[in-house]
This record gives sequence, C-alpha cells and structure tokens, in this order.
Amino acid sequence: MPDNRRAISRPVWLANRARNALRRPAFIGAISVGTFVTCLVSMVVVPRAQRQAARELPTVARPDTLSIAATAALGRSQLAEAESALAVARTDAATASTIPPDTTVRVNVAARDSIIARIARLESQIARADQAPLTSSYHALAELPELRSDARVRALVDSLTDVEREREGFGTVGGVDPIFVALTSRLNEIGRAIQAIAGERRNALLAELTPTGGETPAVAARPTVDTTARVAQRDSLRSAIRRSEQELTRRRETSRALDLAEERARERANAVAPPLALLGSAFVLSAVIGFAVAFLGELRRPRASDANELERYLGVRVLSTVETPMPSVDRGRREADRAAPPYFDPGAEGYQLAFLGVATDHPTLLMATITGDDPVIAAVVACNLAAIAADEARNTLVVDLEPSCKASAALRTRISPGLLDILRGDATWPDATVAASVGRNKTVDLVPFGVGTPPPPEQLFALLGRDALRLARYYDAILLVAAANDVAAGLPKALLSPEVIYTAQPGITPLRELRAQLESIRAGGGSIRGIVLWNAERPLLPAPRELASRPKRQQRKEEPVAVATS
Repeated sequence: MPDNRRAISRPVWLANRARNALRRPAFIGAISVGTFVTCLVSMVVVPRAQRQAARELPTVARPDTLSIAATAALGRSQLAEAESALAVARTDAATASTIPPDTTVRVNVAARDSIIARIARLESQIARADQAPLTSSYHALAELPELRSDARVRALVDSLTDVEREREGFGTVGGVDPIFVALTSRLNEIGRAIQAIAGERRNALLAELTPTGGETPAVAARPTVDTTARVAQRDSLRSAIRRSEQELTRRRETSRALDLAEERARERANAVAPPLALLGSAFVLSAVIGFAVAFLGELRRPRASDANELERYLGVRVLSTVETPMPSVDRGRREADRAAPPYFDPGAEGYQLAFLGVATDHPTLLMATITGDDPVIAAVVACNLAAIAADEARNTLVVDLEPSCKASAALRTRISPGLLDILRGDATWPDATVAASVGRNKTVDLVPFGVGTPPPPEQLFALLGRDALRLARYYDAILLVAAANDVAAGLPKALLSPEVIYTAQPGITPLRELRAQLESIRAGGGSIRGIVLWNAERPLLPAPRELASRPKRQQRKEEPVAVATS
C-alpha cells in the first residue's frame, strides 16, 4: 500500500475500488457469461448424467454373512466345551496328585474315585483349620459328610457353639479378660478334637484303598492326566473362531460400503430441482463471481477513481473532470454545430475549468504540453482548450507531436506536410501550418506531424527549441500534443514553458503507473500543472489514411468542424 494512501480511509478506498470494478461491465459480463454457462452445465447436465449412471448402476451381490456367523457361533460353542473338558482334566490331575505314592487302587474304579474325592475334601478342610484356627473353619470341617454322622463330632460341635456364645458375651467388654482367654483356649481344644476325628476318618478311608490278601493290587504312584491334546484342541478352536470373526467383519464392511454407494446413487437419481430455480441460482452466482473477479483485479491493480482520490494519492491538482455532454437544442441550430463531432464542445464546464486553471498565470503567452495514457483523449482535450483560447481572441497554435496524428484527426485536417517535412527541410512552418475552424469566424492553426518514419525525439526537441521564440512572437497560445514517453524524455526542457497537463481516465488509468509516469515527467524537466479526468466515452477519430488525401489548404465551408458554445 503506498504512503499516499494514509490520507485515504480504508472504507473510502474500498468504495472507490468497488466503483471502478462496476465501471468494467464488459469484463464482468464476460466472466458472468462463462460462469453462467458453467453453472448450467454443472446444475443440469451433470446431475442428469449422474441420474442416468445411477439408474444403470449394476446390482452387486451382497457377501454371505449368515454362514460365517453360524460358523463362528458353532466354534464358540465347541470352544466352551473344550475349555470345560480341559478344566475337568486339570481338576482330576490336581486331585490325583494328593494320593500318597504307595496307595493301591481297587478293582472297582468308581468306588476308588469316590474315596479319593472324600479324602481330598477332608485334607483340604484339615489344612484350612490348621492355617486358620477359627470357629468358622471348625464348623466347616464338622459339616463334611464324613464327620456329620459321627456322634462325637455332634457333641463337640454343640460344645463349640456354647463356648463361642459365652465368649461373645465377654468379648464386648474392653481390655483383656482372663475368662475370654480361657474360653478361646477351650475353643481351640474342641477344634483340635474335631481335627483329630477328621484325621481318623481320613486314615480309615485310606485303609479302604489298601488291597486285601487275595487281590492283586495295581499300584498307581501319583497318576498323571495328559492335557496336551485338549490344550491343542482349544487353541485350534480359538484360531478358527478368530479367522471366522475377521472374515465376518470384512464382509459386513463390504456390505456397508455397498449400502452407502446405493444410497448415494438413489439420492443423485432423486436430485431434481425446478428449472427456474436452477436459472436463478446460476444467474446470481455468475453475477457475484463476475463482480468478485473484477473487484479482486481492482485490488491487485488499483485504478484512478475520482478527483479527490487522485489529489490525495498523487499530491497533484485535478483541474477538471470532463463528463459526457448533455444533448443541447441550441447546438443544432447552426451548420457548424451540426457538423462538429460530439466530443468537440469547448463550452463544456470541464474544458472551461481546465483552461482557467492554466491561463490564469499566463496572461500574455500560454504554452503547455498535453499528454496522457491515451493519445486520442489528449488530442481532443488540447483541441478543445485551443478552441477556448481562440474564443478569447488569442492567436492559437496546436503542434501535433504524435505519429498517430490524433490532433489532425480531431480537427479533421490534413496530415502532410508537417513537422517531418520541416525537419527534412522540404517545408517551412508557414507551409506546414493549416487553419482549422473552431466556430463562427474562429480558427486555430495546426502543425501536423506529417507522414514518414518518426525521427529520434531529440531532433524534434531541437527543432522546437530553435523556433520556440519565433513561434511565440506570432501566437498567444501554443498547445503541444505529445506522448508521455516523449515528455518524460525531455520535451519540456526545449520549450519556453515546462508546464504539462496530464489526461487520465477513471476506472482505466492504473494509479501506480500514473504516479510513475508523473515522476518520470518531473525527472525529464516537466512541471505538472494538473490532471484532467476524462469521465466519458472514448472518442472515435478518423484514421490517418482518411486524412492523408486532404488538400493542403481547406475552405471553411468544407470543414465546419466544431463550435465553442458559450
């Protein structure tokens, strides 16, 4: 952002950029038309193709998940059975390990297993009573089937209950009571008596396992149970179940993806909007995108907007703004007015203000250079200023330094001989000068550029510097139409007055290029008098080849070009 923009607030700057974007209707229209066509294609053709593709979508067979699920359920059932069998085998192995090494087994295997189980229960409860000598352990030992029917055990249990009830009565008193200690010792004695009876019963059961005299014992020293096969079967079932579950998950994901694809296809097939809604949305979207593209382009490369912005941004005075002239009934009364081009109106306010801004400081000799980014506009502004000077009874001369001969086209005069002929020595200033009518009994003199290859700018500058004083003796106002590059190359240094008037166009002239051009003109010796804004349609001037065939001298009747209205 340039430093000069510090004096312009951001809202004003953005408003100017938006105004300039709206001044480009052709660009916005081109972008909008392209966007409109694209939107119609995307909103009509593409959905129709999608609906057609959705209708023609092939039916894909769903993967079978019921069989995999049944296989997995059957595997889990078999796994539960295998784990149960393995647990039973491990329990049998643990029970068999408690039988003494020298224990014999009777022929009746069922009775042997029952006796072994009873012995294991007895030993387990005896070991519990030894590890935790509590009344609950003694009661659990006495409740075993092997001891429950014993009268001694029932008597001991009754005594145990009475002593325990009596001890609980002393246990509520704080501190250490000798009676409570004695009752606790009595409980332990009763419990050891129950343990002794249980030991006798265990020994009796062990004796039942001992073979009699006529039997042939089969000695089993710590029998072992083989669980390897059952473990292998369990692991195999687990692997099979895992594979089945993975396959089931994959098939379910495939089915889910197919369902989503069909649902999207149905949505595309059912996506139908009214034609008017599609057209309205496409129109609005295209207009918005067209303006947005123009606005972004304006932000990237800002252009001149109005006089206030130019004065703050450049620090240069804006002399006037040339607007589109309003139709006037009075201008059509005279033949000269009817024959004049529509852009030639020296009585307009924009030209009058620009002339006053220049002529106030030059009452005797008015000399200025008119330049700009468009040579057509610069030539039209110079010719209108010359017409105003002629209306003030000034002898006015317009010198066309543009190879395109735009000043000759604006005044509708011949283009040869001109400056090139004077430079070559084929003509003199009076020979090259042509009179052009700018109103009733009002004329201005014009020196055209001529026909031929443009010479180096230094030769033209030398010619003007040599004859500038001579021209000043005959004319009160001298206006030169030149290209901005020639002015920046040093044209003002060869003239009697270095003043330069620059013409710019709102919404067209870039601000950065305009500031760089003005700085180049100052570096070339020029003094920027001011800027004239051209806020109207670009003039359409005749081509140079249409002017090349005009005679050297013209009658006023043949060229009623323009009128300076009051």
